[in-house]
Amino acid sequence: MAKKNDGGGIQQAAGLIRYFDEESEHAWRITKLQVYAACIILAGFFYMVNMGVAQAIWRAIF
Repeated sequence: MAKKNDGGGIQQAAGLIRYFDEESEHAWRITKLQVYAACIILAGFFYMVNMGVAQAIWRAIF
């Protein structure tokens, strides 16, 4: 005979949801502005690398 599935998977996951739902006082907080700034800086860096600007600066320094 086939086993009857009682749906215990949801109950097991409920503890993980509660654990990850809590905020820690010591956790890093990242604002939207920091995310936008990081994206813009990375995009600018990759643009300069692709255009050869970073390599020219590197050669000028060393």
